Amino acid sequence: MKRIETLFCVVVLAITIGMVIAFQSEKRALKKQIAELEVRLAKSTEKVDTFVIRDSIPVAVTHVVEVDRTDYKQILADKELIRDLRLRIKEIESENQTLLSTRDTVILNPLNDSILTYSDKWNRFSFELKSRVLDWEVRDSLTTLVSSEYRHHFLWWRWGKKGYQVTIVNHNPRSRIEYNKYIKVK
Repeated sequence: MKRIETLFCVVVLAITIGMVIAFQSEKRALKKQIAELEVRLAKSTEKVDTFVIRDSIPVAVTHVVEVDRTDYKQILADKELIRDLRLRIKEIESENQTLLSTRDTVILNPLNDSILTYSDKWNRFSFELKSRVLDWEVRDSLTTLVSSEYRHHFLWWRWGKKGYQVTIVNHNPRSRIEYNKYIKVK
């Protein structure tokens, strides 16, 4: 009887040790996965590649970060924003965050003795001297295109999808795209 109790205790202890080791290795794997996701996200929010088309329209190019739905739910999702929008995380297909900055120097034209104004297609400024009130409006327009990147291509054939590329066209020539983060939930 004593021998059976001892054997039972040894088996329970061995199972417990095995479970602890399994949980530790799973924890290490999850930490490695989180670190990999953080690196991929950091790369996605680095300075974007930019160029200009039509002499004044800035274009930015970044890469898509593809993540599993569980990783998105646990790590990346802005749960408060999703809750405020009355959405559920399982309904989210992709997330895009773009930071713009607009800067320019304009000359305000006197409309009369007390009001200075400036207006064009993208900006409108009006400054009333007496009350010291500045009324301004800056408009912007973005076009986001997501395209496939292929590993191989020969002439017009393309195969072996490597990932996706995000191209953002900023139609306001005074604005610059500082960074873009595009997450596709698998």
